[in-house]
Amino acid sequence: MSIKLGNYLFTRLKQLGVNTVFGVPGDYELALLDLIGESGVDFSGNANELIASYAADGYGRVKGVGAFVTTFGPGELSAYCGHAGAYTEHVPVAHIIGYPGRPAMENHTLMHHTLGTGEFGMYHEMAKHISCDTTILLDPKTAPNEIDRVLNTMLYESRPVYIGVPVDVSHLEVDASGLKTPLKTILPPNDTTKENELVSQLRTLLEQKRNPIIIVDGNAIRGGVVNESRELAELTGLPCFTTCMGKGGPDESTPNFGGVYQGAGSYPDVAKAVEASDAVFWIGNVQTDFNTGEFTENVSEDVTIDFQRFFVRVGKTQRDLKMLYVLRALVQSIKEKPLARSASKLTWEAYPENDPKPEAALTQDYLWPTLGKFFRPGDFIIGETGTSAFGLTAAILPKGATMYNQTVFGSIGYATGAALGALKAIREMGNFKRLILCTGEGSLHLTVQTFADFLKLELNPIIFVLNNDGYTVERLIHGRDAFYNQLPYWDYSKLAPAFGPRFPQAYHGPIDTPEKLDTLLADEGFAKADRFQLVELKLGYLDAPLSLRLAASAVEEFNKRKAGDGSMGG
Repeated sequence: MSIKLGNYLFTRLKQLGVNTVFGVPGDYELALLDLIGESGVDFSGNANELIASYAADGYGRVKGVGAFVTTFGPGELSAYCGHAGAYTEHVPVAHIIGYPGRPAMENHTLMHHTLGTGEFGMYHEMAKHISCDTTILLDPKTAPNEIDRVLNTMLYESRPVYIGVPVDVSHLEVDASGLKTPLKTILPPNDTTKENELVSQLRTLLEQKRNPIIIVDGNAIRGGVVNESRELAELTGLPCFTTCMGKGGPDESTPNFGGVYQGAGSYPDVAKAVEASDAVFWIGNVQTDFNTGEFTENVSEDVTIDFQRFFVRVGKTQRDLKMLYVLRALVQSIKEKPLARSASKLTWEAYPENDPKPEAALTQDYLWPTLGKFFRPGDFIIGETGTSAFGLTAAILPKGATMYNQTVFGSIGYATGAALGALKAIREMGNFKRLILCTGEGSLHLTVQTFADFLKLELNPIIFVLNNDGYTVERLIHGRDAFYNQLPYWDYSKLAPAFGPRFPQAYHGPIDTPEKLDTLLADEGFAKADRFQLVELKLGYLDAPLSLRLAASAVEEFNKRKAGDGSMGG
């Protein structure tokens, strides 16, 4: 039995749960796009390739796999920022590129979208640095195996892949028998003997150490061990913390949730509790600048049990065992034989600033705890890089709500495009209710065309835009009054009518006082999220979340002691 090559590719993606492919039509992939619908998959066209790549990332974070299509050269290059972000943050995404025909490539013909040199492999070489595997499907006889190979690598590594499809190949018939063999969606098991030895060692640490704790970090979410992490926290009763990137991982409604640890960016009592631990079970540890309060964390490697996708490190000793199965085995061991210790009782508040006093003007300190009270079970929250990501660490997530941000790659503008893909996936799965996006006006300026996609698809997000007349984080780093940190002035009330005048929509703002914010959040019509809603929040020129101010202050003091320049770097 045979099938068109393009149908084979999109059928494979559909088998992985991909019901929507994002992208931008281009001449080298127009014929390929015809086969998406034939394969039972929707194509969702975007304003540009950057938005498509972000949307595929957001979709993949919800459904497990995302995909998008671009054209050779300008199209794929425009998407490499999103492609690289997915690689950095361990999101499995298939980037499919429509290539020129094989005769043109073989004859080094001077084609459009090339560099005018007759060469065609340069973009592929670039993509290898941000992909866990790549292929260009030149031979229809080997194409099915190539597709399966790269998609299996994508699933194993949880990172993006690059698949080039020449325009004269997409409709050729290929062997369809491979579709009967499922792709490898489950990691191979650990060595049982080695796993049992490690579990025994971990149990000993849990029982004998005086102050063991759990931190659920970003790679716990990306590594698919949120449920195992939560179950471990529940069974042990140990204080359980998270980080900026790990926010949304642990259940914050439990009595043993200890707060958000960000080094010097933490609340003082939270930092004290973490740094006093003699055994830190750090699940999905991500030691980057933004996730550690600019490297101000103070947890010794000697007391850290570092759980990662392919290894677990106890102190300085690494064991090449997958954390998913280690955590499952540890949880099962505790179920069968409970630990010889009682649950811990927290002596500090996870969120000591949760009831801020209102001031005359709206402030960051008032905004984030107040938004936390607006969040509901079933909410999916996305925070943009910078102020929003830091600010959301002060917002309590109710049970059944979750969130994410792009902490490591940190591409501003990402969150709006990613929210599109996430909300499309949520509507397909029905597993969440409202999507709430928090972003800054500087970030929004990069991907505002996404509003047109939200509106035409009637996806109805609630979008909070922080308008503080420029790049706040950059101003705190360098150039507080510099012209380059100033942004153009927009009329945010006109955006949705411009991008989708036929669709239900609402603008709220400018919200510049606590009273206005409280009134809006108490409005049940607003909270229903039954239409596209944009909320403009007017904040102070240099107002920043507490965690960001604390981290900046600590770094500044460190730099002064080291005779540095006082900047946060980066």
